[in-house]
Amino acid sequence: MSKVESVQQIGANGRYFLLGPSGSGGMARVYRAHDKVLGRDVALKVLREQYAEDEGFVRRFRREARNAAALSHPNIVPIYDLGRSEDGAHYIAMEYVSGGTLKERIVGRGPLAPRTAASMALQIAKALTTAHEKGVIHRDIKSQNVLVTEMGDLKVADFGIARAASATALTQTNFILGTANYMSPEQAMEEEVGPRSDLYSLGVVLYEMLTGKVPYTADTPVAIVMKHVSEPPRAPREANPEVPEGISALVVKLLAKRPEDRYRDAAELVEDLQRIMDGLPPAFSDVAGPDGKKGAGGHMTAAGHTGGLGGAGNGKRRLGKLLLPVALSAVMVLLLLGVVGWSVVQNWESESRETPEEVDRAASVAGVEPPAFSDSASVFVHRATPENISANSTYLDNPLANGNQSAILYVAQNWNPEGGEGTYNDHPVGVWYDANRQKWAIFNQDRAAIPDGSAFNVLVSGGTTEE
Repeated sequence: MSKVESVQQIGANGRYFLLGPSGSGGMARVYRAHDKVLGRDVALKVLREQYAEDEGFVRRFRREARNAAALSHPNIVPIYDLGRSEDGAHYIAMEYVSGGTLKERIVGRGPLAPRTAASMALQIAKALTTAHEKGVIHRDIKSQNVLVTEMGDLKVADFGIARAASATALTQTNFILGTANYMSPEQAMEEEVGPRSDLYSLGVVLYEMLTGKVPYTADTPVAIVMKHVSEPPRAPREANPEVPEGISALVVKLLAKRPEDRYRDAAELVEDLQRIMDGLPPAFSDVAGPDGKKGAGGHMTAAGHTGGLGGAGNGKRRLGKLLLPVALSAVMVLLLLGVVGWSVVQNWESESRETPEEVDRAASVAGVEPPAFSDSASVFVHRATPENISANSTYLDNPLANGNQSAILYVAQNWNPEGGEGTYNDHPVGVWYDANRQKWAIFNQDRAAIPDGSAFNVLVSGGTTEE
Protein backbone atom coordinates (compact mmCIF):
# COMPACT_ATOMS: atom_id res chain seq x y z
CA MET A 1 0.00 0.00 0.00
CA SER A 2 1.35 3.42 -0.95
CA LYS A 3 1.64 6.32 1.49
CA VAL A 4 -1.25 8.06 -0.24
CA GLU A 5 -3.54 5.04 0.13
CA SER A 6 -2.67 4.72 3.80
CA VAL A 7 -3.91 8.25 4.59
CA GLN A 8 -6.85 8.18 2.13
CA GLN A 9 -6.50 11.87 1.31
CA ILE A 10 -4.12 14.23 -0.41
CA GLY A 11 -3.70 17.93 -1.13
CA ALA A 12 -3.88 21.07 1.00
CA ASN A 13 -6.06 20.41 4.05
CA GLY A 14 -6.88 16.98 2.68
CA ARG A 15 -8.79 18.46 -0.26
CA TYR A 16 -8.97 15.21 -2.23
CA PHE A 17 -10.51 12.16 -0.57
CA LEU A 18 -9.56 8.90 -2.27
CA LEU A 19 -12.51 6.77 -3.35
CA GLY A 20 -10.45 3.95 -4.83
CA PRO A 21 -7.83 3.05 -7.43
CA SER A 22 -8.73 3.76 -11.03
CA GLY A 23 -5.63 2.61 -12.88
CA SER A 24 -1.87 2.31 -12.78
CA GLY A 25 1.01 2.99 -15.15
CA GLY A 26 4.78 2.99 -15.13
CA MET A 27 5.00 6.59 -13.93
CA ALA A 28 2.02 7.03 -11.63
CA ARG A 29 -0.96 5.54 -9.86
CA VAL A 30 -4.41 6.86 -10.70
CA TYR A 31 -7.23 7.19 -8.20
CA ARG A 32 -10.81 8.28 -8.31
CA ALA A 33 -11.09 10.99 -5.66
CA HIS A 34 -13.64 13.48 -4.40
CA ASP A 35 -12.74 17.17 -4.44
CA LYS A 36 -14.21 18.41 -1.15
CA VAL A 37 -13.78 22.07 -2.13
CA LEU A 38 -15.69 21.98 -5.44
CA GLY A 39 -17.86 18.98 -4.61
CA ARG A 40 -16.99 16.83 -7.65
CA ASP A 41 -15.17 13.63 -8.43
CA VAL A 42 -11.77 13.90 -10.12
CA ALA A 43 -9.07 11.58 -11.41
CA LEU A 44 -5.96 11.97 -9.29
CA LYS A 45 -2.66 10.93 -10.86
CA VAL A 46 0.01 10.48 -8.18
CA LEU A 47 3.68 10.06 -9.12
CA ARG A 48 5.29 6.89 -7.89
CA GLU A 49 7.75 7.40 -5.05
CA GLN A 50 10.88 6.65 -7.13
CA TYR A 51 10.06 9.50 -9.53
CA ALA A 52 8.93 11.89 -6.82
CA GLU A 53 12.47 11.69 -5.41
CA ASP A 54 14.04 12.68 -8.74
CA GLU A 55 14.22 16.48 -8.62
CA GLY A 56 14.98 16.85 -12.33
CA PHE A 57 12.04 14.66 -13.29
CA VAL A 58 9.70 16.52 -10.95
CA ARG A 59 10.70 19.87 -12.45
CA ARG A 60 9.98 18.60 -15.97
CA PHE A 61 6.78 16.97 -14.80
CA ARG A 62 5.47 20.18 -13.27
CA ARG A 63 6.52 22.31 -16.25
CA GLU A 64 4.88 20.02 -18.80
CA ALA A 65 1.77 19.64 -16.65
CA ARG A 66 1.38 23.42 -16.67
CA ASN A 67 1.77 23.43 -20.46
CA ALA A 68 -0.89 20.74 -20.74
CA ALA A 69 -3.18 22.67 -18.38
CA ALA A 70 -3.15 25.52 -20.91
CA LEU A 71 -4.76 23.26 -23.53
CA SER A 72 -8.50 23.73 -23.87
CA HIS A 73 -10.44 21.42 -26.18
CA PRO A 74 -13.48 19.15 -25.79
CA ASN A 75 -11.36 16.10 -26.68
CA ILE A 76 -8.55 16.80 -24.19
CA VAL A 77 -8.84 15.82 -20.54
CA PRO A 78 -8.61 19.15 -18.63
CA ILE A 79 -6.16 19.52 -15.75
CA TYR A 80 -7.66 21.16 -12.66
CA ASP A 81 -4.84 21.21 -10.15
CA LEU A 82 -1.16 20.45 -9.66
CA GLY A 83 0.34 20.07 -6.22
CA ARG A 84 2.31 18.22 -3.59
CA SER A 85 0.97 16.64 -0.44
CA GLU A 86 2.45 17.07 3.03
CA ASP A 87 4.18 13.67 2.76
CA GLY A 88 5.88 14.69 -0.51
CA ALA A 89 3.60 13.00 -3.05
CA HIS A 90 3.27 14.95 -6.32
CA TYR A 91 -0.12 14.80 -7.99
CA ILE A 92 -2.26 16.10 -10.85
CA ALA A 93 -6.02 16.46 -10.49
CA MET A 94 -7.97 16.19 -13.73
CA GLU A 95 -11.43 15.48 -15.03
CA TYR A 96 -12.78 12.06 -14.08
CA VAL A 97 -13.97 10.27 -17.23
CA SER A 98 -16.21 7.39 -16.29
CA GLY A 99 -16.38 5.31 -19.48
CA GLY A 100 -12.98 3.63 -19.21
CA THR A 101 -10.27 3.62 -21.87
CA LEU A 102 -10.47 3.07 -25.61
CA LYS A 103 -8.21 0.05 -25.09
CA GLU A 104 -10.76 -1.53 -22.76
CA ARG A 105 -13.51 -0.92 -25.31
CA ILE A 106 -11.53 -2.59 -28.10
CA VAL A 107 -10.58 -5.56 -25.92
CA GLY A 108 -14.19 -5.94 -24.73
CA ARG A 109 -15.97 -5.48 -28.06
CA GLY A 110 -13.42 -6.34 -30.72
CA PRO A 111 -12.93 -4.29 -33.89
CA LEU A 112 -15.07 -1.17 -34.10
CA ALA A 113 -17.33 -0.35 -37.02
CA PRO A 114 -15.34 1.64 -39.61
CA ARG A 115 -17.54 4.74 -39.23
CA THR A 116 -17.15 4.60 -35.44
CA ALA A 117 -13.39 4.18 -35.75
CA ALA A 118 -13.14 7.10 -38.18
CA SER A 119 -15.23 9.31 -35.89
CA MET A 120 -13.03 8.45 -32.92
CA ALA A 121 -9.82 9.04 -34.89
CA LEU A 122 -11.25 12.40 -35.96
CA GLN A 123 -11.74 13.41 -32.32
CA ILE A 124 -8.18 12.42 -31.42
CA ALA A 125 -6.82 14.27 -34.46
CA LYS A 126 -8.70 17.41 -33.45
CA ALA A 127 -7.20 17.18 -29.96
CA LEU A 128 -3.72 16.83 -31.46
CA THR A 129 -4.34 19.81 -33.75
CA THR A 130 -4.97 22.04 -30.74
CA ALA A 131 -1.98 20.65 -28.82
CA HIS A 132 0.44 20.91 -31.73
CA GLU A 133 -0.63 24.48 -32.45
CA LYS A 134 0.40 25.26 -28.86
CA GLY A 135 3.74 23.52 -29.35
CA VAL A 136 2.79 20.52 -27.18
CA ILE A 137 3.65 17.06 -28.54
CA HIS A 138 2.08 14.15 -26.69
CA ARG A 139 4.77 11.47 -27.35
CA ASP A 140 2.67 8.64 -25.92
CA ILE A 141 -0.54 8.41 -27.94
CA LYS A 142 -2.02 4.96 -27.35
CA SER A 143 -5.48 3.52 -26.78
CA GLN A 144 -4.79 3.34 -23.02
CA ASN A 145 -4.39 7.13 -22.95
CA VAL A 146 -7.68 7.80 -24.73
CA LEU A 147 -10.66 7.94 -22.36
CA VAL A 148 -14.32 7.36 -23.25
CA THR A 149 -17.12 9.48 -21.77
CA GLU A 150 -20.58 8.17 -20.86
CA MET A 151 -21.84 9.65 -24.14
CA GLY A 152 -19.20 7.78 -26.14
CA ASP A 153 -17.00 10.78 -26.91
CA LEU A 154 -13.21 10.62 -26.56
CA LYS A 155 -10.76 12.62 -24.49
CA VAL A 156 -6.96 12.36 -24.77
CA ALA A 157 -5.08 12.23 -21.45
CA ASP A 158 -1.49 12.43 -20.21
CA PHE A 159 -0.02 15.22 -22.32
CA GLY A 160 2.16 16.36 -19.42
CA ILE A 161 3.56 13.14 -18.04
CA ALA A 162 4.62 11.77 -21.46
CA ARG A 163 7.02 14.66 -22.18
CA ALA A 164 8.49 14.60 -18.67
CA ALA A 165 9.06 10.86 -18.91
CA SER A 166 10.86 11.03 -22.24
CA ALA A 167 14.06 12.42 -20.70
CA THR A 168 14.20 10.12 -17.70
CA ALA A 169 12.26 6.91 -17.94
CA LEU A 170 12.01 5.99 -21.61
CA THR A 171 14.71 3.40 -21.22
CA GLN A 172 13.03 1.71 -18.29
CA THR A 173 11.29 -1.57 -19.02
CA ASN A 174 8.03 -0.71 -17.27
CA PHE A 175 7.65 2.37 -19.47
CA ILE A 176 8.64 0.69 -22.73
CA LEU A 177 6.16 -2.11 -22.12
CA GLY A 178 3.34 0.41 -22.22
CA THR A 179 4.48 2.26 -25.34
CA ALA A 180 6.41 -0.04 -27.66
CA ASN A 181 3.29 -1.05 -29.58
CA TYR A 182 2.58 2.57 -30.52
CA MET A 183 6.05 4.11 -30.84
CA SER A 184 7.05 5.88 -34.05
CA PRO A 185 10.28 4.79 -35.80
CA GLU A 186 11.99 8.11 -35.05
CA GLN A 187 11.04 7.91 -31.38
CA ALA A 188 12.32 4.33 -31.22
CA MET A 189 15.67 5.47 -32.61
CA GLU A 190 15.81 8.39 -30.14
CA GLU A 191 15.83 10.89 -32.99
CA GLU A 192 14.09 14.26 -32.95
CA VAL A 193 10.37 13.82 -32.32
CA GLY A 194 7.85 16.20 -33.86
CA PRO A 195 4.07 16.36 -34.36
CA ARG A 196 4.18 13.68 -37.06
CA SER A 197 5.35 11.18 -34.44
CA ASP A 198 1.97 11.62 -32.72
CA LEU A 199 0.28 11.04 -36.09
CA TYR A 200 2.12 7.72 -36.49
CA SER A 201 0.94 6.62 -33.04
CA LEU A 202 -2.60 7.67 -33.93
CA GLY A 203 -2.26 5.49 -37.04
CA VAL A 204 -1.49 2.53 -34.77
CA VAL A 205 -4.56 3.33 -32.64
CA LEU A 206 -6.77 3.58 -35.74
CA TYR A 207 -5.36 0.28 -37.04
CA GLU A 208 -6.20 -1.24 -33.65
CA MET A 209 -9.75 0.12 -33.74
CA LEU A 210 -10.33 -1.30 -37.23
CA THR A 211 -8.77 -4.75 -36.70
CA GLY A 212 -8.86 -5.35 -32.95
CA LYS A 213 -5.08 -5.67 -32.78
CA VAL A 214 -1.96 -3.55 -33.17
CA PRO A 215 0.08 -3.86 -36.40
CA TYR A 216 3.19 -5.29 -34.74
CA THR A 217 3.55 -7.93 -32.06
CA ALA A 218 6.59 -9.83 -30.79
CA ASP A 219 7.88 -11.55 -27.68
CA THR A 220 9.79 -8.54 -26.35
CA PRO A 221 9.40 -4.74 -26.41
CA VAL A 222 12.74 -4.34 -28.21
CA ALA A 223 11.65 -6.69 -30.99
CA ILE A 224 8.38 -4.75 -31.38
CA VAL A 225 10.26 -1.46 -31.58
CA MET A 226 12.56 -2.82 -34.28
CA LYS A 227 9.53 -3.89 -36.33
CA HIS A 228 8.25 -0.32 -36.18
CA VAL A 229 11.60 0.80 -37.56
CA SER A 230 12.07 -1.72 -40.37
CA GLU A 231 8.99 -3.81 -41.21
CA PRO A 232 6.15 -2.46 -43.40
CA PRO A 233 2.73 -3.07 -41.83
CA ARG A 234 -0.12 -4.97 -43.38
CA ALA A 235 -2.91 -2.69 -44.53
CA PRO A 236 -5.88 -2.88 -42.10
CA ARG A 237 -8.03 -4.20 -44.96
CA GLU A 238 -5.77 -7.25 -45.22
CA ALA A 239 -6.27 -8.04 -41.54
CA ASN A 240 -10.01 -7.27 -41.70
CA PRO A 241 -11.67 -7.39 -45.15
CA GLU A 242 -14.61 -5.39 -43.76
CA VAL A 243 -12.42 -2.27 -43.61
CA PRO A 244 -13.20 0.06 -46.57
CA GLU A 245 -10.28 0.78 -48.85
CA GLY A 246 -10.25 4.53 -48.29
CA ILE A 247 -9.68 4.41 -44.54
CA SER A 248 -7.25 1.50 -44.98
CA ALA A 249 -5.13 3.67 -47.30
CA LEU A 250 -5.28 6.52 -44.79
CA VAL A 251 -3.85 4.26 -42.07
CA VAL A 252 -1.04 3.10 -44.36
CA LYS A 253 -0.09 6.73 -44.93
CA LEU A 254 -0.06 7.43 -41.19
CA LEU A 255 2.23 4.45 -40.63
CA ALA A 256 4.85 5.55 -43.15
CA LYS A 257 8.37 5.02 -41.80
CA ARG A 258 9.57 8.48 -42.81
CA PRO A 259 7.77 11.40 -41.10
CA GLU A 260 7.74 13.39 -44.35
CA ASP A 261 5.65 10.63 -45.99
CA ARG A 262 2.86 11.03 -43.42
CA TYR A 263 0.34 13.84 -43.23
CA ARG A 264 1.85 17.32 -43.05
CA ASP A 265 0.07 17.98 -39.76
CA ALA A 266 -2.95 16.96 -37.69
CA ALA A 267 -5.13 19.58 -39.37
CA GLU A 268 -4.54 17.94 -42.77
CA LEU A 269 -5.43 14.57 -41.25
CA VAL A 270 -8.66 16.06 -39.87
CA GLU A 271 -9.63 17.09 -43.39
CA ASP A 272 -9.08 13.60 -44.80
CA LEU A 273 -10.92 11.92 -41.92
CA GLN A 274 -13.84 14.24 -42.57
CA ARG A 275 -13.71 13.21 -46.25
CA ILE A 276 -13.81 9.58 -45.17
CA MET A 277 -16.83 10.31 -42.96
CA ASP A 278 -18.54 11.97 -45.94
CA GLY A 279 -18.02 8.89 -48.12
CA LEU A 280 -15.17 10.38 -50.14
CA PRO A 281 -11.68 8.94 -50.76
CA PRO A 282 -8.67 10.48 -48.98
CA ALA A 283 -7.37 13.60 -50.73
CA PHE A 284 -3.94 11.99 -51.36
CA SER A 285 -5.51 9.10 -53.31
CA ASP A 286 -5.97 9.17 -57.09
CA VAL A 287 -8.65 6.50 -57.24
CA ALA A 288 -12.39 7.04 -57.44
CA GLY A 289 -14.79 7.02 -54.54
CA PRO A 290 -18.45 5.98 -54.61
CA ASP A 291 -19.37 9.26 -56.32
CA GLY A 292 -16.93 8.61 -59.17
CA LYS A 293 -14.64 11.43 -58.04
CA LYS A 294 -10.97 10.98 -57.31
CA GLY A 295 -8.94 12.34 -54.42
CA ALA A 296 -7.15 15.61 -54.91
CA GLY A 297 -3.62 14.69 -53.95
CA GLY A 298 -2.60 12.54 -56.88
CA HIS A 299 -0.48 10.18 -54.73
CA MET A 300 -1.12 6.50 -54.33
CA THR A 301 0.28 4.83 -51.23
CA ALA A 302 -1.57 1.53 -51.31
CA ALA A 303 -2.58 -0.10 -54.58
CA GLY A 304 -6.25 -0.82 -54.92
CA HIS A 305 -7.45 1.39 -52.05
CA THR A 306 -10.56 3.26 -53.03
CA GLY A 307 -13.41 5.22 -51.58
CA GLY A 308 -14.52 6.53 -48.23
CA LEU A 309 -16.72 4.65 -45.80
CA GLY A 310 -19.40 4.36 -48.45
CA GLY A 311 -17.09 2.61 -50.95
CA ALA A 312 -17.64 -1.09 -51.48
CA GLY A 313 -14.36 -1.87 -53.28
CA ASN A 314 -13.41 -5.52 -53.57
CA GLY A 315 -9.73 -5.11 -54.42
CA LYS A 316 -7.16 -6.30 -51.92
CA ARG A 317 -3.50 -5.37 -51.83
CA ARG A 318 -1.06 -8.21 -51.31
CA LEU A 319 2.15 -7.37 -49.53
CA GLY A 320 5.26 -9.21 -50.58
CA LYS A 321 6.39 -11.90 -48.20
CA LEU A 322 8.80 -10.49 -45.64
CA LEU A 323 11.71 -12.42 -44.28
CA LEU A 324 12.50 -11.02 -40.85
CA PRO A 325 16.07 -11.21 -39.64
CA VAL A 326 16.63 -14.36 -37.62
CA ALA A 327 18.22 -12.18 -34.96
CA LEU A 328 14.88 -10.48 -34.17
CA SER A 329 13.36 -13.61 -32.62
CA ALA A 330 13.38 -13.16 -28.82
CA VAL A 331 15.48 -9.98 -28.49
CA MET A 332 17.85 -10.71 -31.41
CA VAL A 333 20.84 -13.06 -31.11
CA LEU A 334 22.85 -12.50 -27.91
CA LEU A 335 26.23 -14.20 -27.87
CA LEU A 336 28.57 -13.98 -24.93
CA LEU A 337 31.86 -15.86 -25.35
CA GLY A 338 34.47 -16.79 -22.75
CA VAL A 339 38.21 -17.50 -23.07
CA VAL A 340 37.72 -19.96 -25.94
CA GLY A 341 35.64 -17.38 -27.79
CA TRP A 342 38.37 -14.75 -27.38
CA SER A 343 40.95 -16.99 -29.03
CA VAL A 344 38.57 -17.41 -31.95
CA VAL A 345 38.24 -13.64 -32.21
CA GLN A 346 42.00 -13.25 -32.46
CA ASN A 347 42.10 -15.77 -35.33
CA TRP A 348 39.25 -14.00 -37.16
CA GLU A 349 40.75 -10.54 -37.10
CA SER A 350 40.59 -9.88 -40.82
CA GLU A 351 38.26 -7.89 -43.01
CA SER A 352 36.54 -10.82 -44.73
CA ARG A 353 36.46 -14.61 -44.68
CA GLU A 354 34.40 -16.32 -47.34
CA THR A 355 35.49 -19.97 -47.31
CA PRO A 356 32.88 -22.61 -46.38
CA GLU A 357 35.07 -23.69 -43.47
CA GLU A 358 35.10 -20.19 -41.96
CA VAL A 359 31.33 -19.82 -42.46
CA ASP A 360 30.66 -23.15 -40.73
CA ARG A 361 33.03 -22.18 -37.95
CA ALA A 362 31.32 -18.85 -37.46
CA ALA A 363 27.90 -20.49 -37.35
CA SER A 364 29.19 -22.96 -34.76
CA VAL A 365 30.56 -20.19 -32.55
CA ALA A 366 27.29 -18.31 -32.98
CA GLY A 367 25.48 -21.33 -31.57
CA VAL A 368 23.29 -21.89 -34.64
CA GLU A 369 23.00 -24.50 -37.34
CA PRO A 370 24.68 -23.31 -40.58
CA PRO A 371 21.75 -21.70 -42.40
CA ALA A 372 20.74 -22.48 -45.97
CA PHE A 373 22.99 -19.79 -47.37
CA SER A 374 22.71 -18.35 -50.83
CA ASP A 375 25.76 -18.67 -53.05
CA SER A 376 27.94 -16.52 -50.84
CA ALA A 377 28.46 -15.86 -47.16
CA SER A 378 31.21 -14.19 -45.21
CA VAL A 379 32.54 -13.35 -41.80
CA PHE A 380 33.82 -9.80 -41.44
CA VAL A 381 35.02 -7.45 -38.74
CA HIS A 382 32.96 -4.29 -38.31
CA ARG A 383 34.55 -1.42 -36.41
CA ALA A 384 32.41 1.32 -34.90
CA THR A 385 33.64 4.80 -35.89
CA PRO A 386 32.09 8.27 -35.57
CA GLU A 387 31.15 8.01 -39.27
CA ASN A 388 28.93 4.94 -38.81
CA ILE A 389 27.64 5.42 -35.23
CA SER A 390 24.14 6.82 -34.69
CA ALA A 391 22.90 6.88 -31.07
CA ASN A 392 22.84 3.26 -29.88
CA SER A 393 23.47 1.75 -33.34
CA THR A 394 26.43 1.34 -35.65
CA TYR A 395 25.69 0.87 -39.37
CA LEU A 396 27.33 -1.93 -41.34
CA ASP A 397 28.76 -1.61 -44.85
CA ASN A 398 28.84 -5.02 -46.50
CA PRO A 399 28.05 -5.87 -50.15
CA LEU A 400 26.02 -8.94 -49.16
CA ALA A 401 23.86 -6.98 -46.75
CA ASN A 402 23.54 -3.47 -48.19
CA GLY A 403 20.05 -2.96 -49.61
CA ASN A 404 19.14 -6.59 -48.82
CA GLN A 405 16.43 -6.88 -46.17
CA SER A 406 16.40 -10.67 -46.67
CA ALA A 407 20.00 -11.02 -45.54
CA ILE A 408 20.67 -13.16 -42.47
CA LEU A 409 23.16 -11.84 -39.94
CA TYR A 410 24.64 -13.14 -36.70
CA VAL A 411 26.86 -11.16 -34.36
CA ALA A 412 29.30 -13.94 -33.56
CA GLN A 413 31.41 -11.95 -31.09
CA ASN A 414 31.74 -8.37 -30.04
CA TRP A 415 34.47 -6.61 -28.13
CA ASN A 416 36.41 -3.43 -27.56
CA PRO A 417 40.04 -3.96 -28.63
CA GLU A 418 41.27 -1.83 -25.74
CA GLY A 419 39.26 -3.73 -23.12
CA GLY A 420 38.17 -2.11 -19.89
CA GLU A 421 35.43 0.51 -19.96
CA GLY A 422 33.21 0.14 -23.00
CA THR A 423 33.95 -3.54 -23.50
CA TYR A 424 30.97 -5.07 -25.26
CA ASN A 425 31.33 -8.67 -24.08
CA ASP A 426 28.80 -7.96 -21.32
CA HIS A 427 26.33 -5.96 -23.44
CA PRO A 428 23.44 -7.63 -25.29
CA VAL A 429 23.41 -6.61 -28.94
CA GLY A 430 21.17 -7.33 -31.91
CA VAL A 431 20.84 -6.41 -35.57
CA TRP A 432 18.10 -4.57 -37.44
CA TYR A 433 17.50 -3.32 -40.96
CA ASP A 434 17.03 0.42 -41.55
CA ALA A 435 14.74 0.66 -44.58
CA ASN A 436 15.52 4.37 -44.99
CA ARG A 437 19.30 3.94 -45.14
CA GLN A 438 19.10 0.54 -46.84
CA LYS A 439 21.66 -0.78 -44.38
CA TRP A 440 21.86 -3.20 -41.49
CA ALA A 441 22.98 -2.01 -38.08
CA ILE A 442 24.16 -3.50 -34.81
CA PHE A 443 22.42 -1.96 -31.82
CA ASN A 444 22.97 -2.05 -28.08
CA GLN A 445 19.88 -3.51 -26.42
CA ASP A 446 20.75 -1.62 -23.23
CA ARG A 447 20.10 1.54 -25.31
CA ALA A 448 23.45 3.04 -24.30
CA ALA A 449 25.64 4.61 -26.97
CA ILE A 450 28.00 2.39 -28.97
CA PRO A 451 31.56 3.45 -28.02
CA ASP A 452 33.90 4.58 -30.77
CA GLY A 453 36.43 1.81 -31.40
CA SER A 454 34.16 -1.12 -30.58
CA ALA A 455 34.58 -4.01 -33.01
CA PHE A 456 32.19 -6.80 -33.95
CA ASN A 457 32.58 -10.08 -35.81
CA VAL A 458 29.57 -10.51 -38.07
CA LEU A 459 28.46 -13.57 -40.01
CA VAL A 460 26.35 -12.53 -43.00
CA SER A 461 24.52 -14.49 -45.65
CA GLY A 462 22.75 -13.07 -48.68
CA GLY A 463 19.60 -14.88 -47.52
CA THR A 464 16.76 -15.72 -49.83
CA THR A 465 14.56 -13.80 -52.23
CA GLU A 466 11.25 -15.67 -51.81
CA GLU A 467 8.08 -13.88 -52.89
